[in-house]
Amino acid sequence: MTEKKQTTRNLVIVLLVLILGALCFLVVRTFLQKEDQPEEETLSSPKLAYAEGTTVVRDGNALQDAVEKMAQKIEEGNMVLEYETEAASSNGEDFVGYLANASENSYDMYFDIYADEKMTDEIFLSGLVPPGNAIEKIKLNRKLESGNHSAYLVFTTVEEDHETMHGQVAVKITLKVQ
Repeated sequence: MTEKKQTTRNLVIVLLVLILGALCFLVVRTFLQKEDQPEEETLSSPKLAYAEGTTVVRDGNALQDAVEKMAQKIEEGNMVLEYETEAASSNGEDFVGYLANASENSYDMYFDIYADEKMTDEIFLSGLVPPGNAIEKIKLNRKLESGNHSAYLVFTTVEEDHETMHGQVAVKITLKVQ
């Protein structure tokens, strides 16, 4: 072969290799771009926005610190409240509701229900309820008439001697008599 034919042949081979390389590059690039693009969402897919008012976690122990602070507040007398805001009755005396001593609490608790804002007219007093337990049936010490009655539910925690009050919180509830 002559030198000119050899050079032309080498040039054709180089061009073919460059063209094949460019094609391979385009195929790989197109394939990778399709992987990076998310699949089209269906019309029924909800789009969630970022929550407003968030802050950056300052350190990795922030969650543990919050749990420890909550436990300390409970130990100091604060308590976790767990109850339904309404209780229902068909006879005005026997109510179905939910009053719980949340499992997060550290002390036994009892419940008072008062018919008046000054909390002098007691209509219910429970026995002690340990943490993690609840009362679902409430029997008042007197009968209420038909209708909705605003009442005041008092959560009281006691020390281990069961005589010393540890903490107390009052909330408003509705007693419904049909």
